[in-house]
Amino acid sequence: MPSTDNSRLLNIYRRIGLLTCSSVFLLFLFGGWVRATGSGMGCPDWPKCFGQLAPPTDAQDLPENYKEIFLNKRLKKLNRFTSTLDKFGFHNRAELIRKDPKMLEPEEFHPVKAWIEYINRLFGVLSGLLAVAMGALITYRITIPEFKSSRWWYFIGFVLLIVNAWLGSLVVTTNLLPGMVSLHFLLSFLCLFSFIRSVHSVRPILPIHNLSSKGNWRKLWVLIFILVIMGTWSREQVDLLRSLGTLSNDEGILNFQSMDWIFTIHRYASILVVFLGIYLGWNHRQILYKKNLGFILASVAFLQIILGAFHMIYVVPPSVQILHVVFGSALLTLSYLGLLSYKNNEISN
Repeated sequence: MPSTDNSRLLNIYRRIGLLTCSSVFLLFLFGGWVRATGSGMGCPDWPKCFGQLAPPTDAQDLPENYKEIFLNKRLKKLNRFTSTLDKFGFHNRAELIRKDPKMLEPEEFHPVKAWIEYINRLFGVLSGLLAVAMGALITYRITIPEFKSSRWWYFIGFVLLIVNAWLGSLVVTTNLLPGMVSLHFLLSFLCLFSFIRSVHSVRPILPIHNLSSKGNWRKLWVLIFILVIMGTWSREQVDLLRSLGTLSNDEGILNFQSMDWIFTIHRYASILVVFLGIYLGWNHRQILYKKNLGFILASVAFLQIILGAFHMIYVVPPSVQILHVVFGSALLTLSYLGLLSYKNNEISN
């Protein structure tokens, strides 16, 4: 194949890859929307919603005993899941899940929550279709040198996408079991990073800068990743406090005194991201602000701190939850792009 045809194919792969990455990133937005509105069980079955390809608009469209029907279906899947845990030796974990009273709670139909969860699933399907298109291109001309170096990252991302879809079904089966939702969220990031790396190996997403700062970007990315993990754990604690009816303290703000040291680190270590972003931005000040990832990251991190304050003062309002998830996802994604874009001892493109 002529080199011009190869170049055209690589550019098409880059465009489809960027669409795939964008669709996966949008899942963070819709996932935050689902969680902020409490719509995670808006569809009590998976992949269908109340047994239909699209959710109904009225409870009258469902059988009178629909709660019992879908609860029994979910419990059968739950039994298969806990039996699998037993086979792998996780007997205590399986028993805790079986004895959790939440597992026996039926889900009442709520049209708005059902459609919110359904839209989230639709974007998951879109991500899968775009990923399949990437795979078709990368296997069509596997001998292209750039594809040889990127195909493994693509396959890792695709496998993680499939695993995460399966994990999404378990999230529903286990009635939003604590820890399962967070794992679902974190695997989405690993999937996104793999697709980004695959696209970047073919055609750089951002210009490559020879500024000898890859190590600093790696430290920033690791720091943000740890803070995101801590944030997901803190979100689990918020859910627990809400279930106990102790989400607010006597002063009418978030009952952060009942949260553990992980939340404290997550709360204050975010300031480090701001200062590290400013440091990297200043070191790369020859780059315009609108293209300077360091300054952009510092700005987004500062907005995250403000949103965190709103969380505490107004006790985790849904709109702020969504923004907090999106900005946190943006921080982690941008820092990863920075890690790929700033290389040591290489000539700039």
